[in-house]
Amino acid sequence: MTIAVEEKSLSVLAELYPDVPRSIILKLDLQRRGIAFTEATAEATSEPYYRGPDQTAFSGKDPNHRPFPGPLLLRDGTTVIASPIPNQFENPYTIDYVDGRFRILDDGRFIDEVDFSPRPEFYGKTTSRGVPMESIAWSRPQRLDIYPYRYCHYWDTKDQCKFCAFFTDIKQQKQLAGDAYAKVVDPEDIYETVREALKEPGRYSQINLTAGTDYSGDIPFEKEVGRYIEVLQAIGRNFATRRFPSQLIAPAYTKRQVKRLYDETGLSSYCPDIEVWDRELFKWICSGKEKWFGRDYWIRSALHAVEVFGKGNVYTNFVAGVEFARPHGFTSIEQALDSNFEACEFFAKNGVVYLSLVWTPWKGTGLGGQKQPPLEYYVRLVRGLVEIRRNYGLSSANDDFKHCGNHGDSDLERLN
Repeated sequence: MTIAVEEKSLSVLAELYPDVPRSIILKLDLQRRGIAFTEATAEATSEPYYRGPDQTAFSGKDPNHRPFPGPLLLRDGTTVIASPIPNQFENPYTIDYVDGRFRILDDGRFIDEVDFSPRPEFYGKTTSRGVPMESIAWSRPQRLDIYPYRYCHYWDTKDQCKFCAFFTDIKQQKQLAGDAYAKVVDPEDIYETVREALKEPGRYSQINLTAGTDYSGDIPFEKEVGRYIEVLQAIGRNFATRRFPSQLIAPAYTKRQVKRLYDETGLSSYCPDIEVWDRELFKWICSGKEKWFGRDYWIRSALHAVEVFGKGNVYTNFVAGVEFARPHGFTSIEQALDSNFEACEFFAKNGVVYLSLVWTPWKGTGLGGQKQPPLEYYVRLVRGLVEIRRNYGLSSANDDFKHCGNHGDSDLERLN
């Protein structure tokens, strides 16, 4: 990949784009370049107030490494989801701990103070079956993440998405979790974990479900849909209202399957991720999704879901930056922006929220170690996405800075 654009610094971009808060530009760059902990930070975040879960949804963790703390919290409340996995990044920001404060450093230069999301109270507790609750659900500042099925069958035929590090090493996950590991998570364990998590007043505003893809069943994905329904019904027993704040990030389903999810559970939003908009790049990067059942099918599923969930309650994420991946990706920023703005416009006019996620080229993936586009690309991208959605009266109610915290463009919507 050759992009003939000068790499501009955070401070220069903050002056060039005053309508994008510096904290959001910093967030984008922290996600793009990654983070590394000093020993002082690793020790401080191993303390009870910060200590994260022992098991994560992604491979690549050193079994001897301390558990990761919760997401970073910038001073204005912006959340940054980044993991300090060693040897994954060429030029990461450093998080140091000095005199009781965490600091972001860039090549030794102080950038800003930062904190981490505190450890939730349900970590360290077990379900009635003795399963650690922190192996059932993981915590963001205001969201619970639950992964009911911990395997992706795209890997069976080597058709996994080329950027993906999601449950890539089942053997390692079993070693990390021990007896707590289960490919299929028991719905009762999920019910009890959610019940316990909700005892912490004001902590959570949304529950998120996602998992590895399982296309089995007499009708493709039918087994997976049935599993999600069972899990969502178990979670729903914790709520007095019919529908509860929740999102399912899942494959593209038929309209009948989507309607089952809506009618038989309290699910409030649905998100079949397109990952990359360009037709040829979709085929190359998402070969499993192309096989089951192609880009047009995934698009139609999102549009049909709007008829069920309503305008603004259906989402689709794309992995911003992966469209530059070698050897078939774009070679100019303008080309990539045009492609993504075309997608955002198409989805917005049909009531679907098209959101960006910053690509991390994890070394264990099919695109590991590749170079990302310049920071300016991400800044221009989030500005354009927000403007398009605003023109169509859309906002990211289920994926904003409180409910997710992983999207620079939905963070920028706070200014609306």
